[in-house]
Amino acid sequence: MIEVRGNFFHIQTRNTSYVFSKTAFGLLLHNYYGPKVNFLNFENITQKLEGGAGTSIVYEGNENLHMDLLDLEYSTVGIGDFREAAITLYHKNIGHSGSFKYQDYIIITSDNSPLPSSYGEEEVLCVTLFDEVTKMKLELFYKVFPETDIISRYAKLTNLSFETYSLFRFYSTQIDFSETDYVMMTFEGAWAKERHLVEKELVSGIYINDSKTGGSSNKANPLVILRKKNTDQDYGACFGFNLVYSGNHKTTVEVTPQHKLRFLMGINDHAFNFLLQPNSEFVTPEAVMTYTNKGLNQLSQNFHDFVNNHIVRGKHKNQIRPVLLNSWEGNYFNFDEKRILKLAKKAKEVGIELFVLDDGWFGKRNDDTSSLGDWDVNYKKLPHGLSGLAKKINKLGLDFGLWVEPEMINEDSELYRLHPDWAVQLPGRKPGIGRNQLVLDLTNKEVRDFLISKLKEVFSSCNVKYVKWDYNRNISDMYGKKLENQGEFFHLYMLGFYEIMEELTKTFPEILFEGCASGGNRFDLGMLCYFPQIWTSDDTDYLERIYIQTGTSYGYPPSAITNHVSAVPNHQTLRVTPLSSRFNLACFGNLGYELNLLDLNTEEMREIKAQIRFYKARRDIFQYGRFYRSNRSIFNDESTYFYLVSSEKDKALLGFFQALVHPALKEDKIYIQGLKEGIYTFRNKEEKHNLKKFGGLINYVSPIRIKLNGKIHNLISRVYKLKSEIEVYTVNSEMLKWSGIRLNSQFTGTGFGNKVRVLGDFGSRIYLIEKNN
Repeated sequence: MIEVRGNFFHIQTRNTSYVFSKTAFGLLLHNYYGPKVNFLNFENITQKLEGGAGTSIVYEGNENLHMDLLDLEYSTVGIGDFREAAITLYHKNIGHSGSFKYQDYIIITSDNSPLPSSYGEEEVLCVTLFDEVTKMKLELFYKVFPETDIISRYAKLTNLSFETYSLFRFYSTQIDFSETDYVMMTFEGAWAKERHLVEKELVSGIYINDSKTGGSSNKANPLVILRKKNTDQDYGACFGFNLVYSGNHKTTVEVTPQHKLRFLMGINDHAFNFLLQPNSEFVTPEAVMTYTNKGLNQLSQNFHDFVNNHIVRGKHKNQIRPVLLNSWEGNYFNFDEKRILKLAKKAKEVGIELFVLDDGWFGKRNDDTSSLGDWDVNYKKLPHGLSGLAKKINKLGLDFGLWVEPEMINEDSELYRLHPDWAVQLPGRKPGIGRNQLVLDLTNKEVRDFLISKLKEVFSSCNVKYVKWDYNRNISDMYGKKLENQGEFFHLYMLGFYEIMEELTKTFPEILFEGCASGGNRFDLGMLCYFPQIWTSDDTDYLERIYIQTGTSYGYPPSAITNHVSAVPNHQTLRVTPLSSRFNLACFGNLGYELNLLDLNTEEMREIKAQIRFYKARRDIFQYGRFYRSNRSIFNDESTYFYLVSSEKDKALLGFFQALVHPALKEDKIYIQGLKEGIYTFRNKEEKHNLKKFGGLINYVSPIRIKLNGKIHNLISRVYKLKSEIEVYTVNSEMLKWSGIRLNSQFTGTGFGNKVRVLGDFGSRIYLIEKNN
């Protein structure tokens, strides 16, 4: 709901209020963002500066408009506000200066941003401001999503002058907070270590969360949260922000000595210089904001509901996703049709639904040094082509999926030999190389048209139901051959990418596109507009994935997260972890497998078959349940748990995940909320233990001496498995929420039986909570 009362604009969602106002002199001031309030009037949230402010600048000489202290709705340079500005314009005759004054407003039912953006908003407020000197029109847009407690913002700048201006910075949103006692939560990392939670208690200074890589990056995800110091997962106030954009982004948080906090988010001004010609316009990406006073879980749930219902679109929106087998780690480049079909048969036996052929099917692609750009099938490997292979895989009862990396090119490729000028490289300078490849120049329409045409040819050549779109290096040497102004390269590259995806997703609405960028190097809301799910990380190690999936959950729903069970020793860390734990963690999202089924023994195949059967029976909850994290986090403890509650609120699935075991473990206690009133049965999913887990302890109970790894030991471990503990409780929803469940103690050297949990290093459990009829 958008209410305009006098000089005040009051935007309301189901649980929040956002208020800003206009002054008699045309400035827009921020007044309030927080819990929903029925305002009798707005005097109580009007800033009072009658006491003066020393050496501050007053706006156009007007009393009490102290620019360095005012809580502004959108800030500029050159008029006395010396904090970081939301917009920076430059003209050689004017310098860096802008003063936008309120003109009017309009309330509309939907917006028409040219960029990928959210949809299904209830109302849109557009406020127009104008700078009389520069003749620039600034429009601020506010989209309202009441049910998810989301307000999104973007801005549009139109040049109504006869001059060309340089736009050096143009943020999507700004909030000036009157309090500074916040902790800034960012989600940082690197390849194979994406979205690790980093917390900074704010003091005076400037904090930046940004990417300069050309993509949203694994270094710093666009997601940023500000929480009060006493806020935890279940209680307390917090604000969440994200950006619907896949390119360079930047969030600036400035805390001043006057105890003011300014929050800015948008396109990164790094290497950004956009020339705004007369009668042209620039539109920023959409920034997404939410607030709750019910803790970080509620904040994440707001984001999850928003992504599932207002970002993801098309046929696969809110639809069950298939269980897949990806060929990569089981084969890398070394395969042929015969081997692929053997794998596919094994996949069908265990319950896989989708077989994905990864890198190596095209050109002369036998390693990563050649053939990117040559999207023609390698008939030596696949003598019947993609069409023949897909038909044979379909005949087995599996859908067929395919890997591509269209944005890249190898110097050793036919495409590069034909069009070296299509690669991103600065004339006269030897380019930087990443993973033996260069980037194609998507600012060039010839390149975009080629990719669209070629990919349409590939995707039409066979019955492909899934495409994994990879992006395996960052952008350096940014230069567009057809560009007159290279300061526009990064943004125009991203617009070119979106143009390609817009065309392909419209042409192939049946294909499930999965985003990938060396794992999670481009995991953002812009990608999710075209890719309903994203490969979370190339790192499939159980332990590392606890960190990665926990961090990702703060802003992105399980339906957007893809997880694979891989082989051990893990190919990224060489760590050996139980198959059960790798599966238990991968369940929380879209499940896949990435290992060579031909190398597994009968027991492992039987276990995987049971895993897939278990997942399929509950995947509506694993993919679309309401997600909760515990306050016991992997970022502050050696174990953690998180859980999903069904849409009917009568079932829950909880995963308990452990890193290393230490003596004198603290008691494991589980709390569950979000369930409707009633009586519930809480039980563990039964696991089985290989006797070899206990090492020499077997001789503590054996009547005869057993040689470790000898014939008798190997025989016993093959034919006999110890059952895990049995843990069953009858409880009501109040008990689950308030008193919790004290789980059976873990084995740490003494005591064993069906009342003791044997987890050990990297152990885990899944618990099922179901309402009794």
